[in-house]
Amino acid sequence: MIKKVAIFVVALGIFLPATLMAQDYNHSLEAEDMTVSWAVDGDKIHFKLSAPTTGWVAIGFDPENAMKGGDIAIGAVKNGKVRIEDHFGDRKRGHSPDDRLGGGNNIMAPQGMEENKVTTISFTRALAAGDEYDKAIETDTVYRIMVAYGSGRDSFRAGHQYRGVYDVNFTTGESKKIK
Repeated sequence: MIKKVAIFVVALGIFLPATLMAQDYNHSLEAEDMTVSWAVDGDKIHFKLSAPTTGWVAIGFDPENAMKGGDIAIGAVKNGKVRIEDHFGDRKRGHSPDDRLGGGNNIMAPQGMEENKVTTISFTRALAAGDEYDKAIETDTVYRIMVAYGSGRDSFRAGHQYRGVYDVNFTTGESKKIK
């Protein structure tokens, strides 16, 4: 019996990441050659970001002035391991990890993969703000987001290869490119 349980646990560990990446997403936004997909689920929202890079991919919520004031989720996959961090736009052209600023990393269920020079990450976060460096995500109104991906380096300090700003309605899926 113990062998059967051990085999099940090992199999679960192998197949669970693929299952989480296969989450059903209600809506998608095509931002140039980057795809942002999401699904609202009660008091949480699930995201999947995919871009043609071997570097990082990111989404920012409710920026005030360029990146300043934005609540940012940024992730990369290196040697098969995913790292997704919760950042805050603490300056117009930059951001820092929430936990370095005194908040916490409020990213849940981080998953990721890199295949054929495409990085895909998925994560969940609460709609409500988790700390003073997070923004509540409004789902029933037009909401501003930033999307971006890096040029091929996994460092979160590497520059953008692409970035765009969109107004979205997370409930209806409607979106409009701002810049």
